[in-house]
Amino acid sequence: MFKKFNINDHIYIQITELGFKYLENTVDKDYIKHCITAPSYKKEINGEIWYRLQMHNVMTLFPVGLNSQILFNTNILIEDKDLH
Repeated sequence: MFKKFNINDHIYIQITELGFKYLENTVDKDYIKHCITAPSYKKEINGEIWYRLQMHNVMTLFPVGLNSQILFNTNILIEDKDLH
């Protein structure tokens, strides 16, 4: 069975230390503060820190295959309500 997921919906990711360094070099520090690490976007789930972003933003902010560097954990969380 297949379910649809709209890339405008949110996912939860775990940003690596390297990912934060990459962000510091590619986006404004205020963007990180207000759009990634703000309490409304940062959530603890099962003792782990996750960041809530729209999927299309993740695809833009964190290019895959960038010198084979892992900028975020490849396991992501998607809320059931966003799967159709």
